[in-house]
Amino acid sequence: MRTAPVCLVIVATLATAAPAICQSEVTIEVGASQVGPPSGVDAATARFAVGGIRATRYSSNGSGLFTSVLVGRSFGAATGGDFLSGTVGGILRRDWGAGWSGGMDVRALGFEVRAPFPYRALAAEGGPTLRYRSGRISVKVNGLAGIGTSRLQLRRRPDSPVVRTIDQNLWRVGGTTELLVGSGNTWLGLEGGAHRTSGGTYTAGGLRLILGGTQAAAELRVDMWDTPAGTETTGGLAIVIPVRGRWSLRGFFGRSEPDPMTLAEPGSGSGGLLLARTVYRGGTTAARRSLYEIVGSTDTGARVRITVTAPATATRVEVTGDFSLWDPVPMQRESDRWTAVLEIVNGTHHFGFLVDDEWFVPDDAPDVVPDEWGRQSATLVIEGVGS
Repeated sequence: MRTAPVCLVIVATLATAAPAICQSEVTIEVGASQVGPPSGVDAATARFAVGGIRATRYSSNGSGLFTSVLVGRSFGAATGGDFLSGTVGGILRRDWGAGWSGGMDVRALGFEVRAPFPYRALAAEGGPTLRYRSGRISVKVNGLAGIGTSRLQLRRRPDSPVVRTIDQNLWRVGGTTELLVGSGNTWLGLEGGAHRTSGGTYTAGGLRLILGGTQAAAELRVDMWDTPAGTETTGGLAIVIPVRGRWSLRGFFGRSEPDPMTLAEPGSGSGGLLLARTVYRGGTTAARRSLYEIVGSTDTGARVRITVTAPATATRVEVTGDFSLWDPVPMQRESDRWTAVLEIVNGTHHFGFLVDDEWFVPDDAPDVVPDEWGRQSATLVIEGVGS
């Protein structure tokens, strides 16, 4: 049985019309990770030095592309070999109004481990996504189907010329459902799914706790899996911590999930920490003046006037973002526009508005990006301001 350190993913691109507003980023990251053997297997924990690059490009409706490449160098050939991993993805999103949106995700995935025995897997999968969000409730349903292949090569002894090759056809059909309840920077919810695969049936259910803010973002998850190999409990803590400017830390600590597509089992324990530096950030910025303007400087950033034209029926408008720990800040009405002046530290920030408690981002918002709750957030960049 095997535990995959990471997956190589190559994803099909979905053709969409060129967006009017988009954001692109390229980030380099280095760090280390470790993966424990599957439960019941007498083997040492594999440790790796890891480096890679990732890039994203998203349009205002959440459609976009993402790609990443990771390479790992094992600290011990006896416990785990070098690996190559990457991701290229395509996402199509459409906002249908009244809180509903739909989309399609299509990807291909694979990975290669060269020692202690060669193992390769390659697969393609995807399916439709349906989302609904209103006030404090977010619901997401994903359908999935995929096909692929894997090859495992074994030797009786390291110096033996006899190689046993095991080829396996991979496939799966299934789906997942997620329900989140919360607001601002705190969301709590449930997720469940079922997958019929070439290796048997997988079902799962678990809890999610998502916390976001200026200083850090974190997701805590616990899942119970019923797999062909038995019942597994997985979960852990994923974090993203801004360090300074374009630097950040991200990591995961816990027990990784089984992979129904490639039939990889969860390790007994895993973790990793990557230091990231964004080396390129671009996007359409012509619309920025319609939402914010720097009106002064502070010791750590700037005083920013945020102005938005809300629907004519609005009776209360608030601005909320990572610069306020996602706590809503009341805005003052000035004719048909609403205004607030805030002190915001240097860096890249994401924000939006609450119009009578409903999430709102105008069509001309700058550099709109999707978040994990299925909504769109605008982007605000403060660089080189203050002392």
